[in-house]
Amino acid sequence: MARRVVLHVGTMKSGTSFLQALLFAQQELLEARDVLVPGTGWNDQVTAVQQALSRKGPRPVWKSMSQQIANHRGDAVISMEFLGPALDPAAERVLEPFEGTEVQVVVTARDLNRTLVSMWQETIQNGRSWTWEDYYAGARDAAPGTDRGHADRKTAAGTFWRQQHLLRIVADWAARVGKDNVTLVTLPHPGAPSSALTERFIDATGFPIDPTLPVPRANESLGLASAMVLRELNEALDARGLAFPIGQRLRKQVVAKTALAALAKSEPRLGLEVADWVRTQTDQTVAAVRDLGIRVVGDLADLDPVDVPGATPADVDAETRLRAATTALTAAVADRLT
Repeated sequence: MARRVVLHVGTMKSGTSFLQALLFAQQELLEARDVLVPGTGWNDQVTAVQQALSRKGPRPVWKSMSQQIANHRGDAVISMEFLGPALDPAAERVLEPFEGTEVQVVVTARDLNRTLVSMWQETIQNGRSWTWEDYYAGARDAAPGTDRGHADRKTAAGTFWRQQHLLRIVADWAARVGKDNVTLVTLPHPGAPSSALTERFIDATGFPIDPTLPVPRANESLGLASAMVLRELNEALDARGLAFPIGQRLRKQVVAKTALAALAKSEPRLGLEVADWVRTQTDQTVAAVRDLGIRVVGDLADLDPVDVPGATPADVDAETRLRAATTALTAAVADRLT
């Protein structure tokens, strides 16, 4: 049986893709030092966790991965942000194979204002069609304070707070594995050294990661015009009965993460000034997390919201949107012709 299992459970858009790329880039190095990163790639961990969380079996990938961990004599790590908001009994299915083994949970978190911006774009890349204005208003109007919040995946508010209600996530996992086995890692504010998140993750896990080795770029972001075009594409496909995940590879990998991501440096980014409700929500969350008494790597002050420089959708001119639309169309047609 493994000596220790570390579950890195998110939150979403808190450097998770970077840390997952880091772990798999150093998979062989870590295994040589008795740390198992199971799977031939991160997608294996995605599939395994999805199976474990699902109400229905079979669960062959999860079964194989948990057995691989059981047969390992050192540490093992699973990094998948779907684990963060998991409710019982789904979370119990995840923990069941590791009964009798020390399980530690690492939660990474970013300030709420930057998260609002990045989460909207993430929902668009995952097939949703809420406008930025509707998404922001939904999150604002359903801000949960210190209660359990919302989890309705059909609404903008539900999808946001399900993944970003930090207090609920850390409190639920602390109840399962003990608060002494939960560590919160805060993302530093802009301007911090690029190695800061890696060093904090090393501190939180104790893994012998080499912070000097390069990490493949893990999660391409979009400019505002491209995100707007992709949203309109999702809306049009929904109207034709082709709701996501139909065409997932073409939409997300070919159009979004390859073709449109290449335009990012030439497009304005979505900006957002910190609103009073964001400060209030943050203050409530930080106070409650502090009272919970879990270990924090970094500083809770890193969760203080900061302005995101950039534009609004109304600022994006028609020419920039047309270029993004043409790029998306070209990529889709080329993929079908080659």
